[in-house]
Amino acid sequence: MRELLLPKFNNNDEGCVLVGWTVDDGAAVSADAVVAEVETAKALEELVADADGVLHRLVEAGAHCEFGRPVGLLFDSRQERDDYLAAAVVTTAPEGEGEGEDHDGGPDPILSDAARTLAQDHGIRTEQLRTLGKRVVKASDVQRLIDQGFMDQGAASVAAGASADAVVVSLSPRQRAVAAVVSEAHRTIPAAFAAIAVDLTAFRATRDGAPYGLVELLVKAIAARHADFPLFFATSGADHTLTLASAANVGVTVDVGTGLFIPVLKDAARRPIADLADDLMDFRVSALRQNFREDAFADEAITLSLHNDPDIILAAPIVHPGRTCVVTLCAERSEVALTEDGMPFARPVTTVAATYDHRYLNGRDAVRFLTAVKQDLETADAIARLAG
Repeated sequence: MRELLLPKFNNNDEGCVLVGWTVDDGAAVSADAVVAEVETAKALEELVADADGVLHRLVEAGAHCEFGRPVGLLFDSRQERDDYLAAAVVTTAPEGEGEGEDHDGGPDPILSDAARTLAQDHGIRTEQLRTLGKRVVKASDVQRLIDQGFMDQGAASVAAGASADAVVVSLSPRQRAVAAVVSEAHRTIPAAFAAIAVDLTAFRATRDGAPYGLVELLVKAIAARHADFPLFFATSGADHTLTLASAANVGVTVDVGTGLFIPVLKDAARRPIADLADDLMDFRVSALRQNFREDAFADEAITLSLHNDPDIILAAPIVHPGRTCVVTLCAERSEVALTEDGMPFARPVTTVAATYDHRYLNGRDAVRFLTAVKQDLETADAIARLAG
């Protein structure tokens, strides 16, 4: 018997959602066959068997699974799997009952991990599970008991807290993956925040005919500060250590209505700005088609989070686990300013902000970093240098 382990598909997530199995429980599979589809916070991935065998599923479709944990077993034969099932012991028997022994209602059933968790959460007892008449009980079987009202009085009183006509919405597998990342970030990262106003007058003056926009120019301005602010591009590790990035790889958020993706513009400091603009367009197309390759998300050193929809003046996204800083670009807007002689005029401005891990980055350095980026976006010479 071999465990079918869930590999670590990327460094940002602790786990993923098993979207669905592609082969039946108990089916024979060959090495390198795709047996399931899983979804990380970034992409849809395929889980392949690493050996020939007969598959036994340990988790249900829709379950959130940790990287490195088994989601199934591979047996040498169907007989070996049958022997395993016959020897399995249920762990949900009430106190005082022998595990796996026969009762008046028949032998204890064997529960999948998902079924066991669901039964415990809703107070489903072993004798109620035996009424299903099944030797192996899955989560869908337990859910049917719940729908029929087979639960302890205490669990029923909790469920009764919702009104009869309440609409209950389940999170999608992708959103559950996002929720896991967000929860981990808030639990482990003491984030701080700083924002700075940027005058876009010089940018507007050089914009006509340019093969780039403000997003690409900001990517270049961020990447240009890699050498001066290396900790902003670092990866956090154990015992308060940081691994410095060898290149300014800038992850940029892309959301075209099919979910949030953060593909990476590799070595952005050295590449022509027109190439970065082409890559960003390709990223948007891949987001629409949901056909990203996993290497599109590799080696991210710093994140640019785009909140530049109209009227967004400030945003503070999470710092993803492993990162030390995320930069935010907000919407362009008009602001009234005064000339030297006190005459009012309107100028285009935006807000650029930084959310950062305060364990590694201090407020003074965050302000220095933002000020350096601001200066590159506000002067014609700096814009020409970045775009050249």
